[in-house]
Amino acid sequence: MELSILTNDEAKPGFFFEHGLSVYIQHQGKHILFDTGYTDVYLKNARKLGIDFITTDYIVLSHGHYDHTGGLRYFISNSDLKEIIIHKDAFNPKYAKENYLRFNGIPFNEKEILWANKLFHKVEDFYKIDDKMYVLGNIQNDRPNRKYYVNQEVDQFYDEIILILEEQDELTLFLGCSHFGVKNGIEKVKKLFPNKKIKTLLAGMHSNSWDDEQIEELSRYLETIHFDVLIPLHCTGQEAMLKFKEVFKEKCILLKAGDNLHI
Repeated sequence: MELSILTNDEAKPGFFFEHGLSVYIQHQGKHILFDTGYTDVYLKNARKLGIDFITTDYIVLSHGHYDHTGGLRYFISNSDLKEIIIHKDAFNPKYAKENYLRFNGIPFNEKEILWANKLFHKVEDFYKIDDKMYVLGNIQNDRPNRKYYVNQEVDQFYDEIILILEEQDELTLFLGCSHFGVKNGIEKVKKLFPNKKIKTLLAGMHSNSWDDEQIEELSRYLETIHFDVLIPLHCTGQEAMLKFKEVFKEKCILLKAGDNLHI
């Protein structure tokens, strides 16, 4: 499996960055774009890496926030693109409560991008994309963040989906922001795949505002997973990333926009 980090909050010298996430995945002959960031940053970095999106088979949009979906406005459609996979509730208007309610949902109407509207495949819980490729949504959130709202209620983020890729009875998980909680997401995956090892976890973990105790608690849980590779990105935050690097050492790989990795 080949991974290319196209959008992240930090970038290698010579590459672009923004608050957002986009990862290009080559897996068993298939090409998947996981999230698109907010702007065309992922396209600019892809050009620098020599990635041609004409071979893209699937786009997976992890949840309905601008920094994971906005870049779709700049994507040039191709005949090989089979589906754009998104949760059925992702287009519901979302807001962040700061000094005011700030819109932070998908920055376009679902019918606005004509070519994309024909390709949206709206999922809810479990969906098989292709052979050994799945997404999983409707994950229970036991610690909702009262900063985020949808339909005038605290957002439970049932619309956030996990991309699951299987290879030789091992799983690689992709989590955009883990608003539902990393543990909650992983535990639901484990129930569906009870005899599969989670080999790799690539995730934004939304721990950038956590205190030391919360980061320590997540570290202890992750130790029980016995993964081979941990790739924390985006909203994980520097403090949590450094803690994970300290705990998991060479198993924790810190990547930036512009990085490639073979796993």
